[in-house]
Amino acid sequence: MSTIPDEKIREVRERAPILQVVSDYMSLKKSGANYQGVCPFHGEKTASFNVNPARGIFHCFGCGVGGNAVDFVMRMEGLSFPQAVKFLAKKVGVEIPERPLTREEKRKVDEQEQAYQINEAACEFYRRVLESDEAGAAGRAYLEKRGVDKATAATYRMGFAPAGWDNLTGFLRRKGIPLEAAEKLGLLRKREGKDGYYDTFRNRLLFTIADLHGRAIGFGGRVMDDSLPKYINSPESIVYRKSEVLFGVDLAKKGMREKGSAIVVEGYFDHLALYRAGYTNVVATCGTALTPPHVKLLRRYADRAFMLFDGDEAGRKATVRSMELFLEEGFPARVVEVPAEDDPDTFINREGGEAFQPLLDKALPIFESFYKGLLKRMDVRSVEGKVAFVNEVSPRLQKIGDPVERGLYEKEICRALGIDRAMLLQKVGIPAQVQAPRPQPKGAPQQRGTEEVLLTLMVKYPDVVLRVRDHGADKLFSASHLKLAQAIVAQSETGDLDLPLVLEQIESHEERSRLYSLFVEDAHLEDLDPVKAFEQCCQALERRALKGDGKALARELATVDPDSPRYLEILSELERLRNKKSKLL
Repeated sequence: MSTIPDEKIREVRERAPILQVVSDYMSLKKSGANYQGVCPFHGEKTASFNVNPARGIFHCFGCGVGGNAVDFVMRMEGLSFPQAVKFLAKKVGVEIPERPLTREEKRKVDEQEQAYQINEAACEFYRRVLESDEAGAAGRAYLEKRGVDKATAATYRMGFAPAGWDNLTGFLRRKGIPLEAAEKLGLLRKREGKDGYYDTFRNRLLFTIADLHGRAIGFGGRVMDDSLPKYINSPESIVYRKSEVLFGVDLAKKGMREKGSAIVVEGYFDHLALYRAGYTNVVATCGTALTPPHVKLLRRYADRAFMLFDGDEAGRKATVRSMELFLEEGFPARVVEVPAEDDPDTFINREGGEAFQPLLDKALPIFESFYKGLLKRMDVRSVEGKVAFVNEVSPRLQKIGDPVERGLYEKEICRALGIDRAMLLQKVGIPAQVQAPRPQPKGAPQQRGTEEVLLTLMVKYPDVVLRVRDHGADKLFSASHLKLAQAIVAQSETGDLDLPLVLEQIESHEERSRLYSLFVEDAHLEDLDPVKAFEQCCQALERRALKGDGKALARELATVDPDSPRYLEILSELERLRNKKSKLL
C-alpha cells in the first residue's frame, strides 16, 4: 500500500499527461484519437502499443501490457508504485509530503546512504588504479590479453585492487570514511588480535556490481592466475542482497525491453563477452542460484529468458532449480547449449558473436531440455528405468500451469517411454478425463460481449452513465462487471470520469490488463447514437436474461410430473417468456 495521499497521486497524474510521459521514452505517431508506437516491453516490428491521451491509459495489443502513466514509469524504470509517483512528482513539480521518519527508519536511511557513498568511493579508487596507476599494470595487461578495451572497462566500471594489504584502507581513511562501516560492506577486514583493518580485495581485477539505477553496491574480484578462489564477491549488506540482484541489469534494462527476452549467464566474463558481441539483454547471477526475486525482476523487463549455464553436473543442477522457478512463475524459459568444452566467453572469442545467434534460435524450452536430457542419461528400456524417469519428471510436470502445454509434454513423454498416458497422469495426480481449455492467443482481437460494449459507452458518453444510473446498474450487469460499472457511475457523479483511478480499484492484474485493452481504443464508437446504442444493449441483455430463465424452466420441466399443477405453471411461464422475447426482436 502507498502512504502517498490519493489527492497527491491524482495531482501527479493530472500534471504528468501520459502522452508526455511516454514520449520521453519512445517515438509515437498519431493514429485517430490514439498515438501508436513500437512496444518497449517486447520485441516487435509492427506498432501495437497504443496511448489514449484523453483517458490517460496505454495498452499493447501485442504483449497485453496496459496501464496509466505511473504504471508505465514503474515498468520502464523498475520502480515500485510509491517510487514511480515520486519520480513523476519531481519531474512535474508536485511536492509529496513525507511523514517524519522514526528514529530507526532514519538510522536505516542514513546507513544505506553511507553504504552507497562508501561503495562509490571504493569504485573510484579501483577505477583509478586500473586506468592510470602503476599498481594497476597487471590488470591492464590481463584485460588486453582478453581483448577488453578501455571503453568496455569503463562501461562495466571495472577496477583493480593492488597487491598490498592496506591500499584501499589508507584511501578511505584519508577521505574520512569510517573504516568499521567499510568493513560491514566487506571491503575491509579486521586484523585478528590487532587494531586496524586490511583490504579484502588484493591483486584482483574487479567488476562493479550495480543496482537497477547503476549505483555501486558490491564487487566481484577475479585473480590474475589459476590460484583459488578464482572469484571473491562482496558479502550481503544493507544495499546488496544476492537473491535480489542480477549483475549487469542496469546495462541490460533497455536491451531486455527491446528484445523482449533476457539471457541469463553465470560468470562476469560470460556477461562481458555477450554484451560486447551485441547481446545487450544479458544478465548474470552473482555467485548464487537463481531465486524467485530474480525471476520477478526479469519479468519486469522481459517476456522470456534464455538460460546459459555450464554443461557440467553443477550447471545441470542449477538449470533444474531454475526450471522449477520458471515453471512456478509461469515465465517462459529456454536452455541455450554451447559445445561441452566451451563457455559463452570462450565460444564467442573463438567463433565470433554472429555464431551465437543460431544457438539462441535452436534453444529448447527449459522443460523439454530437462526431460530430453534425462532420456539421454537414464536407461529407460527397463521397468526400473522407466519408473525412475517418471519419478524425476512428474513433480516438475505438475508445475506447468498451462494445461495444453502440460498435456502435449505428457503425450511426448509417454511416446518416448512406451507407457500409457493414464499411468503418467496417475503419478502426476491429474485426472485423465479432464479436458484442457483452449487458451486464447495474447493480443488476438476479442469479440466484445454486450456488457463490455455498454461499459465502453459509459466511458465515452456521460449521457449513458446517467441512463445506467437511472436504470439500475445491478439490473444490467452481472457480478463480473457490476463493481466497475458502479464505480464509473459513482466517480462520474463527483466530476469528470478519472478512468485510471477507477481501474486501479480492480484487484486482478489480468482483469485490469483486459480492461485497458477494452478502453484504449474507441474509434468504433465515434458515429454511434449513444442513446440508441444504450437501448440496444438493454434489449440484448434482457434477451440474454430471458434465454437464461427459459433454459432454467426447461430443465425444471424435464423433472416435473406432467400431471402436477407445477407442470402447467412452467408451460404458462415459458409461453410468457416466448411472447416477451418476440417483442424484443
